Amino acid sequence: MKYLLLLLLSTSVFAAKFNVKSDPSDCDVYVIDKNGKRVSLGKTPYETDVETMQTNYGANGPVQIEVYKPGFEPYSLSVPMLAKSDIDISANLKVEKDIELAQDFDFLVGDLFDVLRLMRGKNFDLAFAKLEKLEVKFPHFSIIHEMKGSISYLKKDFKNSLAFYRKAFGINPKNREAYKMKIYLEKKFNVSKNEGGK
Repeated sequence: MKYLLLLLLSTSVFAAKFNVKSDPSDCDVYVIDKNGKRVSLGKTPYETDVETMQTNYGANGPVQIEVYKPGFEPYSLSVPMLAKSDIDISANLKVEKDIELAQDFDFLVGDLFDVLRLMRGKNFDLAFAKLEKLEVKFPHFSIIHEMKGSISYLKKDFKNSLAFYRKAFGINPKNREAYKMKIYLEKKFNVSKNEGGK
């Protein structure tokens, strides 16, 4: 009985908490007011009590919360204000598409340099395997197929080399190196433009 009384007292005495955490940390926390204007609450991790949020922003229903950090997509949600319940928000922000794209390009370029290093060391099988993995993530980058063509050419596998150069040129008709090698191999082996290849 003593524990039940203590539990009842603790729920009535202690105010319900409103917490916002984020990954990454140190994000701006906003309430979107009824006019659509952002009102700054502070930075994550942010803590206040539910009653304050209700009084200031959500007397007539849910509150629109936005968590934002430059370089990341905003995280928004509508939160019902229940006076007796703690509210814990964990916002996992995603990197902005432009930044994510730049990171992907950095990854691609770094791995392509690794492939070139492996090719210079005549480690063609490992270089080719690395290109296979890159092709899964970047299927529309002609440079990957062009480099596969180069490896096949260096291994004197001219049929597959031509197929890869054709594929590279098919993906990107502005890839001049792939075009030059495609024409060279077609002439060298007297292969018409429509014959063979992938």
